[in-house]
Amino acid sequence: MNRCTECEIVTAENTCPLCHKLLSEDRNAEETRAYPVYDQQEYKMRARISRLAIIGGILATLICFIVNLIVMPHFLWVFYVAVAVFYLLVSLNHTILSASHLGGKITAQVVSLTILLLVIDGMSGSMQWSVNYVVPFVIIAGIMLISIIIIKVRLKWTGYISFLLLMIALGFLPLILYFTGVADVLWPSVSAASFGAATFIAMLLIANQSFMTQLGRRFHF
Repeated sequence: MNRCTECEIVTAENTCPLCHKLLSEDRNAEETRAYPVYDQQEYKMRARISRLAIIGGILATLICFIVNLIVMPHFLWVFYVAVAVFYLLVSLNHTILSASHLGGKITAQVVSLTILLLVIDGMSGSMQWSVNYVVPFVIIAGIMLISIIIIKVRLKWTGYISFLLLMIALGFLPLILYFTGVADVLWPSVSAASFGAATFIAMLLIANQSFMTQLGRRFHF
């Protein structure tokens, strides 16, 4: 559609029917569009890359599994490959190629990275470096990142509440691992749980009624 700036009309004709001025394509159409442009070609390209990545990851894992059984059957190092492929697929398909919510991308990264670290730590002889230090601070970083985003977006913060609550719940995971004997260093676990609890209390104090309303909607109370 073309727009005449003199007569303030929009027409499909190349000339204005009132002043007969030659019109050009309205450059402001994208700004006044109610919905974003749907690029079908880009969507197909992303879907194709995603499928190829999944197929490639599965094939690589199967090949490594066969090689593992033939060369070193007493040690299944293929799990290192499998969990690394899993993390890369999550990063590519859900974080890079997907149009998912930013809060969901951060949460998916924290969860998948936690799984990756736990498997690597367990397969390497359970040195506990992941559960003692890395996992608690990865969770703290995730909570902090979503909190910073909530502060920046302000009016759109309600879309991040579910992901923030999930991250706060994950903050107590290291403490559970400590009390079950999986981890043996207390202060990082306490730090993660305390940071999650402090964030929750801060949201209660700052957002107050709005935060409680969002909690009620999500938990139906």
